[in-house]
Amino acid sequence: MDLVASHALFDLAARFGSLEAKIYRREIGDEMDPGDVAEAQRLAREWLARL
Repeated sequence: MDLVASHALFDLAARFGSLEAKIYRREIGDEMDPGDVAEAQRLAREWLARL
């Protein structure tokens, strides 16, 4: 399971208003290394910048 990609996708969904995504993002984030969470957030920001 790719937690970085999962966190990034849940982050994007949460930014667009999904309450469930906020819950899942938090649960996954609790299992991740802080550096991996930062990487996931960076990936989500890059994706948003392309919109």
